[in-house]
Amino acid sequence: MNPSALPRPRRRVLVAVLLVIALVVAVLVWRVHSAPTGPEVATGPAGTAFYEASAEQLAAGRHGTLIWSRHVVDGPTIGGSTHLVLYRSTSAKGEPVAVSGVVSLPSGTPPDGGWPVISWGHGTTGMADDCAPSRSLVDQQTGIYTAAMDQTTADLVGEGYAVVRTDYEGLGTPGPHPYLMGQSAGAALTDIVLAAHELSPDLSPRWVAMGHSQGGQAALFTSRFTDAYSPGLDLAGIVALAPPSQLGAVIEMTDDAGTAGATPQEEAAAADAGSGSAFLGPLVVAAARVSDVPLEQVVSPRGRALLPDLESRCIAELFGQDSFGGMDLRTFLAEDADLRKIRRTVGTNDAAELHPHVPVLVVHGTRDSTVPMLLSDTLTRQLRERGTDVEYVRVPGADHISVLEESAPRVRAWVTGALAG
Repeated sequence: MNPSALPRPRRRVLVAVLLVIALVVAVLVWRVHSAPTGPEVATGPAGTAFYEASAEQLAAGRHGTLIWSRHVVDGPTIGGSTHLVLYRSTSAKGEPVAVSGVVSLPSGTPPDGGWPVISWGHGTTGMADDCAPSRSLVDQQTGIYTAAMDQTTADLVGEGYAVVRTDYEGLGTPGPHPYLMGQSAGAALTDIVLAAHELSPDLSPRWVAMGHSQGGQAALFTSRFTDAYSPGLDLAGIVALAPPSQLGAVIEMTDDAGTAGATPQEEAAAADAGSGSAFLGPLVVAAARVSDVPLEQVVSPRGRALLPDLESRCIAELFGQDSFGGMDLRTFLAEDADLRKIRRTVGTNDAAELHPHVPVLVVHGTRDSTVPMLLSDTLTRQLRERGTDVEYVRVPGADHISVLEESAPRVRAWVTGALAG
């Protein structure tokens, strides 16, 4: 049809329609090319100021939403593209909190359904802000453990996984770190997956929670943050490498409260956990803060002299003989300390109390002296008794660190199967 043959009024209408269509197409093309990583996200400031959000910024969104992000161009090479993120999560007290982390995305065209996501929970690095793994992307002070995580992340991203890594509440960001408080860590591992979907539209809703040591406990606790807490996400499985557990029983034994109803195996596991007492002092401090118990009521004067170390030392120095590694828990605790609230809080945050409804892989080295394997022997039995689908792999000769490398092929195969459904 020749437009010039139309009456003038109809010709004007046709021209107007064509102009509107052209404008819409232009806008769509502009959006596709200018915003490939999803809705516009604020760019955070450089340096350590990145980790500090105002109360107004925190209150401006719900958990699992981004406050801001920053593309990393001069940090370790750990993926096709890497972003520092500051996002909203839920604290150990159930309150809104800002948490930092890292999102690493593969390059290229995503598969149908998007890149599958692995949310990684790191092992203990310390309680001070400088101990946050993402700080290595800011100040280049990468420790051996963080460097190993960077390499593992790079391998996973190269295989087509998006990898998100939380720092946890209070690591890097203002406020104390609630060490081994599984509720907080599980929320942080879940919320960074939600936040990553805001950063990139190319992610699959299916994801796996994976972690080592402290992070293994955190991964298990993601089972409490499915369904209504994380709408649109589909947790396919959980991998826990050398996870601590039986922590509530350890505190009960220390408090001379006994372990009523515990089996001999559970009592032995609690005794084994208590033998590595360096982590127990920071655990009691975290539980006291979450329970609003004044530290002077539960920590001895000698123990309180160590508290500044929590804000200044990372794991090697913190657990050294001149710090928490040189003081047993009974010496750390105040005489006649009332630990009832502490016991309840630690118990609530103990993986031994969980009942995941997704498949779980627990991996432990037979020569682990940091988190004794007997703990996972007991944990897997407890989970199975509650009906959880658990696969348990003991790695002969592996210690607390080497279990990561020695179990890698088995873990990768399990993750592939879990994501395939």
